[in-house]
Amino acid sequence: MVTRRSFLLGAGAGLATFGLGAGTGAFLTADGGWRRGADLPRAETVGASGSLPVQADVVVVGAGIAGLSTAHALRDRGLSVVVLEKGVVAGEQSSRAFGWIYSAGWHPDKLELANRSKTLWADFARANERDIGYRRTGNLSLLESEEAVEGQRAWLAEAKERAPDMDVRLVSGAELERLTPGAGKAYQAALYSPSDGIAEPTIAAPRIARALQAKGVPVIQRCAVRSVETEGGAIRHVVTEQGVVRTSNVVVAGGAWSRLFLGNLGVPFPQLGIASPLMRVTGAQGPDGAGYAPNFTWRRQIDGNYVVGALRNVAPVTRASFTELLSFLPTLRHASGLVTMRFGQDFFESLRMPTHWSSDEVTPFERNRFLSAKPYQDELDRRFEALREAFPDFRASAPIESWGGVIDATPDSTPIISAVDRLPGLSLISGFSGNGLTVGPAAGEMMAQIIAGETPTVDPAIYRYDRFFDGSDLTFRH
Repeated sequence: MVTRRSFLLGAGAGLATFGLGAGTGAFLTADGGWRRGADLPRAETVGASGSLPVQADVVVVGAGIAGLSTAHALRDRGLSVVVLEKGVVAGEQSSRAFGWIYSAGWHPDKLELANRSKTLWADFARANERDIGYRRTGNLSLLESEEAVEGQRAWLAEAKERAPDMDVRLVSGAELERLTPGAGKAYQAALYSPSDGIAEPTIAAPRIARALQAKGVPVIQRCAVRSVETEGGAIRHVVTEQGVVRTSNVVVAGGAWSRLFLGNLGVPFPQLGIASPLMRVTGAQGPDGAGYAPNFTWRRQIDGNYVVGALRNVAPVTRASFTELLSFLPTLRHASGLVTMRFGQDFFESLRMPTHWSSDEVTPFERNRFLSAKPYQDELDRRFEALREAFPDFRASAPIESWGGVIDATPDSTPIISAVDRLPGLSLISGFSGNGLTVGPAAGEMMAQIIAGETPTVDPAIYRYDRFFDGSDLTFRH
């Protein structure tokens, strides 16, 4: 079976284990350089929720799309919930993502989750009083060779067996020309799904957070969780920098920080951080929605400008690169053409990073409120030139800005959406391997269903936490 290569690989740790002094707003770059600034978060500002509640049925750690979606689904089930965020809502990867909401080209085992998430994104958009930037635009995967077409034809046959109602198909000829206005390069065909779409990362999660606040769900920012305290082997409360919240259920939705947080609890999690660069350029007469070609990617923003993505990401060498080496060897074999390993200051910073602390100590999460990565500009420039070659109208376009994010990678490129049985009351939703914004709503729904004791809408088997430790055959599902 051949599936589409994703330009984003992973879900992880690595970069997430570094920090500077408390409150500096500094962040680590992929090549070891540090930058500072008050405007680091890309996300639209979300107001305060008031004071920290004394208790909640569930505490969600992390206010990215996964954590917010979990809180939304828990609230709908009548559970009291509070979301605690060390920085600001969507301040890290959820506002730095590429913005695809799609299922075409996914590994067949994960199609159920991706298709369910598209439905929930549409539900969020209808229910929200403000535009969250979601659009059903139809997305494309452009194919240059007959070999590529045959590969996608094989994927399409398997996908239709798993999800017969999917509207994905191969297009060519006049239909492809209509979908790619201004193309100056001929493509054999494209994989196309009219129900695929886009979301604006800088506004989507923040506006979902505001809707939660309006329903009475506290979303507390600049409130790092320091520890989870237990009694009789079960969770009793969490200790934050602002105080204590009594609870019996904690959901870790920390993105690239999840491994570090869980490690302090004695809970292993194989995860690495990978730096992913993006660039925004001025608009042109180009294709709508989002798409992937062999040498560039794009997403059209609602303002008419475009986001261009790199095809190669940077994995900095850190202490976790060695401690998790055996777990990630299969990943390295599959992703050798998508990831560049880079040794630099990151490694030495990782050696200085605390891995254990007590509830009365300032944690790494308070020392680094925002995690980002330096853009891999040479790679972005090459992809922009490839876009200009394919669509000549972009030759009049100019770069506006570049940025980087840190995506959290698991060894099998599949997230964990699961209870963690070794600590009753603990659950984990992390490791989205570059697709957290895409499937966050469905993952959050599944997480809430598990906590509420319901049968999940999507089969949770491949998303179990224990698969890394019970001898399961870890199929690489990219």
